[in-house]
Amino acid sequence: MLLGIVGLPNSGKTTVFNALTGAQIETTAFSGAAAEANVAMVKIPDPRLDRLTEHYNPKKKTHVELKVMDFAPFQKGQGEKGFPAKHIGDLRTCDALLLAVRAFEDESVPHPEDTVDAARDLETLLLELAMADLEVIERRIERIGDSWKRASKEERVKLDREKEFLEEIAKVLEAGEVIDSSKLDDDQKTMIRNFGLLTLKPLMAAINIHEDDLGADAAGKVRAALPGADLPILDLAGKIEMEIAGLDAEERAEFLSDLGIAEPARDRILRMAWERLGLIVFLTAGEDECRAWAIKKGDNAVTAAGKIHSDLARGFIRAEVAAYADFERHGNMQGVKDEGRYRLEGKDYIVQDGDIIQIRFNV
Repeated sequence: MLLGIVGLPNSGKTTVFNALTGAQIETTAFSGAAAEANVAMVKIPDPRLDRLTEHYNPKKKTHVELKVMDFAPFQKGQGEKGFPAKHIGDLRTCDALLLAVRAFEDESVPHPEDTVDAARDLETLLLELAMADLEVIERRIERIGDSWKRASKEERVKLDREKEFLEEIAKVLEAGEVIDSSKLDDDQKTMIRNFGLLTLKPLMAAINIHEDDLGADAAGKVRAALPGADLPILDLAGKIEMEIAGLDAEERAEFLSDLGIAEPARDRILRMAWERLGLIVFLTAGEDECRAWAIKKGDNAVTAAGKIHSDLARGFIRAEVAAYADFERHGNMQGVKDEGRYRLEGKDYIVQDGDIIQIRFNV
């Protein structure tokens, strides 16, 4: 899974990237359009995996990982052209976007608008995403016009239907609004599936505050100012969180306690991303490896088997399943079996978050 971080100039976007990934990227790295995107992999913390590893003492422990990309800032009012061409392809492949928005004052880092207004900047970012998508839709509508002249009668009917739908989408984007995928039918989703529309992706916002404003609920204020913005919003003190990310576990816990922060921003952002992406985790455990696997909520046992290896899906017979909560209660798998909670499930079984699974297969 790929999470992209975007923002306006001087929003502290790379600071947020460092806080999330533990990287130590220079925060003035994007000095021009030629700058490369920053990339890092983040291991998703999971206490259940830690507990299984303690029990089985395996040769290997493998977390789910999230790829994070920190892109060059949007240039206001330029739509897709306000973003480096070398980045736009990667941006459109992201599974979700985190919008980094500035709410801190710093005379040494001037704001492009001269004033700090997080709600305004978030609204601007959403508009920029909409304008970038509008350019994609308009190009497709133009190509439909060219194709229509050469198309058969049957093909023209399909092209007319697609054009009518895309013109409706264009009106939404022209109004600076995001597209509500829940209102699209399967045919409509197919029409735009390969466009990589940014406003169709799961969106989240991180309000980058000064450490003096901890506890002031900057996210709540932005949410109240933009009631129509349907996306989760959290706040974080980027500079402090970047320092926290570089500490070991013991130092981190002490630092968080001193600041009155319940948990690091990294964990809050990852949890928010997980929820927006609609992901759950199932686990496999044994002496060779304990591993966490990410799948979509609602996926069945065959899909989970295929996540491990295609042969397991192809030759799927049954899934041996135990809920992690049952394992935790007994402290071992034998207790789960003795209680009758260890079960066999077929290919249509819907995997639940925290299931410990072993696949029976034959190929």
